[in-house]
Amino acid sequence: MYGNIVEEKVDVICVSVGSTLQHSDDVYNALVKAGGRKAYKTAYEKARGELTNWLSRGEILIVDTSDTKLEAKYVFLVVHPDVFHLEDAYRNIFREAMARGCTSVAIPGLGCGSIGNSVHASCSRACEVLHQIASESLGSIQKIVFIDMKEKVAQQFIAQMEAKFGIMDSAEALNSPSNSMENFAKPPTYVQQDDCVICLCPLSESSEVSELPCKHQLHTACLKEYLRSANVKKRCPVCLRYFELPLGDQPSEARMFINKLNHIKLPGHEDSDFVYEIIYSVPNGIQEASHIRPGRPFTGTHRRAYVPGTAEGTKVLRLLKFAFDRRLIFTVGKFLI
Repeated sequence: MYGNIVEEKVDVICVSVGSTLQHSDDVYNALVKAGGRKAYKTAYEKARGELTNWLSRGEILIVDTSDTKLEAKYVFLVVHPDVFHLEDAYRNIFREAMARGCTSVAIPGLGCGSIGNSVHASCSRACEVLHQIASESLGSIQKIVFIDMKEKVAQQFIAQMEAKFGIMDSAEALNSPSNSMENFAKPPTYVQQDDCVICLCPLSESSEVSELPCKHQLHTACLKEYLRSANVKKRCPVCLRYFELPLGDQPSEARMFINKLNHIKLPGHEDSDFVYEIIYSVPNGIQEASHIRPGRPFTGTHRRAYVPGTAEGTKVLRLLKFAFDRRLIFTVGKFLI
């Protein structure tokens, strides 16, 4: 729906913020107008002051607004999620709302503003996460409102939500490769005089041909079948160029925690004011379809690492966090993880 999210009568309202956790001027002004400038500022500064971990894209700073004039009990400040972190963002929102016993949540088209995510991508991720969680339990959540200040975005977002839920009769329909293909494959302006590298038949034999960003063309049906395999990375089968960033098979239950330590120094980095402590926790679990023995148990692990709090160290930390978010740090081996 179209409207001002801060006026919604829900337990949780969600807004996007930058990596420094600063609101946009429009969002901040709307929040302080509805909640009271001093009251909201105090609640926001308290939440920031209690923060001990560095937040990356899709993670949430939770502001308790129960002492403000806002209708909502909480404001979830979602660190700008790009298209690769939308799923994490929506999953974090639902998990944190359920953990607090909230019954209603208002969510905008995350990242559809300054980040530039497509409404289609934002809606697709929302549908996937909502469908997966609803198939198990939404816990205390009874009402979810999708709302945006931009009427065009809201209309497109809602229309795609309705269209997708209209065909969501099964998880298979939801996870169909055709949904994700729309993000990178498109009909060509002309069909090349060449063979499809998957079926080795001329491209002209099919009425539906898809072109990848690298300009290689395949039969659409062949591309869909190619993408069905759990082990296939989303890259061109001809030139091997990725058309989506690689997603590994790191166990989905793995967690990464980042702390700042001021009382230790790393050898060779004595000039650093602090040290980043990285804690990896991978609990025991069951191997997934992409692992070596699906359905079999695996033994988890706990690891600890340290990175200097320098400009170069911060860059390394961001890369490690990005690799972890793409499930590329850990895998399941034949004997140990």
